[in-house]
Amino acid sequence: MNKSRVEAFTDAVIAIILTIMILEFKTPESSKLSAITPQIPYMVSYAVGWLFIGIAWYNHHYMFSKAKVITRKIFWTNNFWMFTTSFIPVATAWVGRDLNAQGPEIFYAIVYFTWSLAYAILTHVIAKENERAGYEKVAGSIRDMKIYRALTSWKFVGAELIVWVLIIVFMPALQMLLIAFQVLFVGGRVNEDSDKMF
Repeated sequence: MNKSRVEAFTDAVIAIILTIMILEFKTPESSKLSAITPQIPYMVSYAVGWLFIGIAWYNHHYMFSKAKVITRKIFWTNNFWMFTTSFIPVATAWVGRDLNAQGPEIFYAIVYFTWSLAYAILTHVIAKENERAGYEKVAGSIRDMKIYRALTSWKFVGAELIVWVLIIVFMPALQMLLIAFQVLFVGGRVNEDSDKMF
């Protein structure tokens, strides 16, 4: 399968998702600066979502740059990952209405965990399919990604779930802070060769 076609399709879907997210931002009717205040919860949610998708895209680009083969299995797994990503604008908009409401925060957590599972599966499939094609070194560097190692670590995921439940029960607004922290310090730690792909 043509790798550049799959990458172009993915980039287009991600661009649409990011566009939908900004369209949820409502322009105030008043020209006073204070009129933007009701939008602050959405701005926080939007910033976390943008960071989340931006770092995910960077890691996704790394995997596809490394991959020597793109199979039908990778294509459909990538589609599943994009499907889970497409729920981020809905979760972002709902959480942005009230950062401390449990319902929207629970929905965001479900979207985040489903997305994380899809991303881990995608990474696994890309590594496995390239290993099967004889590119063991490629598979090794993809499996060595910090985000993949975190998402497949039962200790990390178990601790994360406990912290997540406590946050959603006692202080739901902290979830956005937790996600921002994880995105920056797990997803943001990339392999050393990520800037030397071309």
